Amino acid sequence: MAICPDIRRQRIIIEGIYSLPAVSEETVREVLSGLSDCLAMTPIADTLIFSPDSVSKLHHGIGGYQAWAESGCSFYTWRERHFFTLDIYTCKEIEVNDCLAFICDLLRIEKLSWREV
Repeated sequence: MAICPDIRRQRIIIEGIYSLPAVSEETVREVLSGLSDCLAMTPIADTLIFSPDSVSKLHHGIGGYQAWAESGCSFYTWRERHFFTLDIYTCKEIEVNDCLAFICDLLRIEKLSWREV
């Protein structure tokens, strides 16, 4: 039995290999602001951009988080592997195919996997 079945929840995890030469802070902003537009979300805070490079031996890349009135989205990249993970959580229904098309186009995806949780 679901807890709070009256609250709409949709979770999507998208992972893949991108073919961009590099992902910069600007790229992360483009991903997160573009998803806000593509999915008709309402940003409620500035985009948070971060990198674990200076403190992590395991993970080198750049990532970000965008808070939405409808919930939020996290984006992580692994520079050496050209790998990314995108986690979307929303309390409103979204069209997954619109999201996939946007990400594939922007990041020039070579391989992609996704699932709803």
